[in-house]
Amino acid sequence: MDDRGPVGMAGVLPGDLLEIINGHPIRDIIDYRFYSADEVLDCTFSRNGQSRHIIIQRDDRDLGIDFEPMRYCSCGNRCIFCFVDQNPPGMRPSLYFKDEDYRLSFLHGNYVTLTHAGQDDLERIATQRLFPLYISIHATDLEVRKTLLGLREDDHLLDKIRYLTERGIELHGQIVLCPGINDGEVLDVSLDTLSMFYPKLRSVAVVPVGLTRHRQGLPQLQGYDAVSARGVVQNVVKHQNRIYKKHRESWVYIADEFYLLAGYDVPSAAHYGDFWQVENGVGMVRSFLTEFEESSRRFPKKLNKAKRYTLVTGVLAGPILEKFVLPVLSRVKNIYVRLKVVPNSFYGDTVTVSGLLTGGDIIQALQGDENDSTVLLPPNCLNDDGLFLDDRTPEDVTNILGRHVQILNHFDELYNLEKEAKCLS
Repeated sequence: MDDRGPVGMAGVLPGDLLEIINGHPIRDIIDYRFYSADEVLDCTFSRNGQSRHIIIQRDDRDLGIDFEPMRYCSCGNRCIFCFVDQNPPGMRPSLYFKDEDYRLSFLHGNYVTLTHAGQDDLERIATQRLFPLYISIHATDLEVRKTLLGLREDDHLLDKIRYLTERGIELHGQIVLCPGINDGEVLDVSLDTLSMFYPKLRSVAVVPVGLTRHRQGLPQLQGYDAVSARGVVQNVVKHQNRIYKKHRESWVYIADEFYLLAGYDVPSAAHYGDFWQVENGVGMVRSFLTEFEESSRRFPKKLNKAKRYTLVTGVLAGPILEKFVLPVLSRVKNIYVRLKVVPNSFYGDTVTVSGLLTGGDIIQALQGDENDSTVLLPPNCLNDDGLFLDDRTPEDVTNILGRHVQILNHFDELYNLEKEAKCLS
C-alpha cells in the first residue's frame, strides 16, 4: 500500500480489510475497480474486527491500495477429456489446479463452463460488464454435455448464454471435439443452436481433444487422424458458408491442428476476423505467417559475421517452418538455420504442439548433437516464470548441452539491424 496515497494518508494500514465502497460489498479487485470510479467514495475498512469509515474525494491519483492475490474458484466438473487429469505425478502443484472462475475468463481469457455460476454471478457479470468471456460449451445436447462434463443434471448453459447475450455481454465459445461423441450430427446441432446467439456469441472455436500417454484410469478416447480431421473440416466449412451468406463472416472457426492434420492450407488472415481465439490455436499459424512475412521485409541481405542457429519446434509446426520460414532465412548471407523438430516424450507422440515441449524433451532431442549453433526456443514452451512444464529452465538446457540458448520471440532478433545489417532498400 502507498502510504502517500489518499487511503494511506487517511490512516489505513497494510493488512486492513476494505469491506464496502458506497454501500457495495468489495469481494475482490474487480469490485474495487468498478465501484471506486465515483467522485466521492464512502469506504469502510476493518482492522482487528473494528470498522471505520473514510470519505475520499476522488481525483486523478491512484488511491494507493494494493490487494492480495485473488483466490480463484476450482472446477467441480469431471470432464472426460480434461488435460489436467492427464498430467503425470510429480509436477508443480499449480499444474493440477482446475480453475473454473469467470473472473479469470474476463481477466486472462481462460475458458469456463459456467456450470456452477448462479444468478448472482450472472447479474454481477452483466452489471459490471465483465466481458469478453470465454465459454467451454462442447455440446448443446444435454445428454452429450452431461457425458462430456460428468454432470448429473442440467446446468442450464443455454439459459445462461441467453441471459448474458441479451444483456450485451460478448462471449466466445469453444467446442472440444471427441471423435464419435460430440462431432458429426451432434456438432451440427450444437452449431445450429449456438448460431442463434450471434452476434453477442461472437465466435465459436472447434478444437480437437488433446490426449497424453498418461490416461491410466480415465475413459477411453480416440484422437483425430488425417482422414477424420478432413471430415471435421469439411463439416464445419458447411456451417461457415451458411453463416457467411447471412452475416458476411465465418463465426465458427476451426483449430489450426485440424487443417494441418488434414493436409489442408490454413485460411487467409481475412478469414479470422479479429483473431478472437488465436490463443486457443485458432488462426495462430496464419497470424505467425503474417507477422513473419511483415518482419522478413526488414531482413538484411547479409550479416557481417556468420551466425548459426538450431530452431526448435514441435511436430505440428515443423512442416510450416520448413516450407515458409527456412527458405526466407536461407536467402540472408552468413546466417545458417537448422530446424530441429522435437517429439514430445513427456506427454507422448499424440501431443505435437510446441507449447507443451518440456526442457527434458529438448535436451533429449539435442544430446549428442555435435552442432555448436545457438539453440532457439519457442517462447510458448515457457511460463511467465521462465519454466518449462517439467520445471527446467533454459539455463538448465544450456548447462547440460553446453550450448547457448535463446528465446526467440520474433525473428527480427536474429539480426542486429542497426549494427550488422545492410538493409534492403
